[in-house]
Amino acid sequence: MSTLHRSQVYIPEEMIALLKLEAKKDGLTVSELIREAIQNLLSKKSRSVNWDNDPFTKAVGKFKSDVTDASTNHDFYLYGGKKKG
Repeated sequence: MSTLHRSQVYIPEEMIALLKLEAKKDGLTVSELIREAIQNLLSKKSRSVNWDNDPFTKAVGKFKSDVTDASTNHDFYLYGGKKKG
């Protein structure tokens, strides 16, 4: 594991009591249990993109246009208004 960073977190007493029980059952410290829970949460939230099934990836190269400044003026082409430079 990388270098640990000390952080202060306020946790209700009832939750601390439950965390202590769970940590003891698993043979962990409360800190280890909390880090494990955070890691599980973050891994669930960081979903990887399946680029093979991404509709925008599939659209790449399917269209032709004479527009050569779309990356600079995409707001103009999408919403109107003034072009940049």
